[in-house]
Amino acid sequence: MLNVDLVFKCGECGSIHFDEDSARECCMPEILEMYQCPICQAVHDEEEDAEQCCGVETARCPACFRTYGRSSIDVFAIKVAGHCRTCNPAYSYDDQFRIEQLHFQATENYVSLNK
Repeated sequence: MLNVDLVFKCGECGSIHFDEDSARECCMPEILEMYQCPICQAVHDEEEDAEQCCGVETARCPACFRTYGRSSIDVFAIKVAGHCRTCNPAYSYDDQFRIEQLHFQATENYVSLNK
């Protein structure tokens, strides 16, 4: 699970702060919520931009709301079947084959969906 940091930008001088109070006290202006990429520390206006900043692809399961990183086979399980292995480990044989093949093509590492 990729944890994007919530940071606060001083609306007056543009300084980035890690807590809302210090941003308010900086120049006493309006503050803006920003999102920081956990890899390169770049600051973005939108959370999705921060999540995708360094090419890290994630997927969130619509059934249980867990987030998976791009090396996880669950990313492909969500794309193919609409759920991850944690919340529903049952897949058709065709879906299982497609999920394992897509994961192998993306990572060049074979992982069995059932192990």
